[in-house]
Amino acid sequence: MKVTIACGQFVPAAGDPAANRDTIAAQAREAARQGAAVLVLPELCLSGYPLPAAAPSWAVDTGSAEIQQLAECARREGIALCLGFAERSAEKLFNSMLFIDNTGVVRAVYRKVHLWVTEKEWALPGKSFTGFDPGPRLSGLRAGMWICYDTRFPECARTLARDDVSLGLVGSAWFGPADEWELAVRARALDNGMYVAAAAVQGSFGGAAFHGGSLIVDPHGRVLARGSEGRAEVISASCDSDEIQKFRARLPLLADLRPESYA
Repeated sequence: MKVTIACGQFVPAAGDPAANRDTIAAQAREAARQGAAVLVLPELCLSGYPLPAAAPSWAVDTGSAEIQQLAECARREGIALCLGFAERSAEKLFNSMLFIDNTGVVRAVYRKVHLWVTEKEWALPGKSFTGFDPGPRLSGLRAGMWICYDTRFPECARTLARDDVSLGLVGSAWFGPADEWELAVRARALDNGMYVAAAAVQGSFGGAAFHGGSLIVDPHGRVLARGSEGRAEVISASCDSDEIQKFRARLPLLADLRPESYA
């Protein structure tokens, strides 16, 4: 089954979720116009990338008005949304992504496991990688999420692939070189025979620029769509669940794993 996946990228307004929500809504409309079933958005795009001192005031819980407004956007546009936000849960803070299906239901929340340097000053690490059912518009695909720095750890995507995930949804705010970002995303797709849709935030933080554009990559590691660094835009590409089955039949990487040899 074929389905269109979209990634959106933009420069978030720091500490202004209302402005960022409006940008997300506009990009959701554009992604829906392109026929996409899901729009993947960057790391911490709801608030902007926070200084540690600002994170507590920027964080929201999954039942907040901001998240409910995004759920209404998903219902209105008929498109699933996957986006990064600073999460507050029982007075604990996390760098998180959530997946809202096209009916406005929150289906999954992922908390970033591998925290970048300044993130350790305000966020607690997540503990696991778990796949989930992304809903009927993405039937034939099982999804999983990870965030930015996680991409440098092959174990993240591999753990999800072993949970039968065939679509990786990624948000980033990448400080490293853009070519390393692209190589890491393509490698995670090829390593595991999965599609990866990776949305890259634009702009800068503390004088350091974020690098890389958004990418949609197929199970062969081929780039199907690429965003232009520095631009606010929506990209999209068609993903075919049959292609995953063909790749994994030709290269049974998961079946041929030898974990007893990797200690």
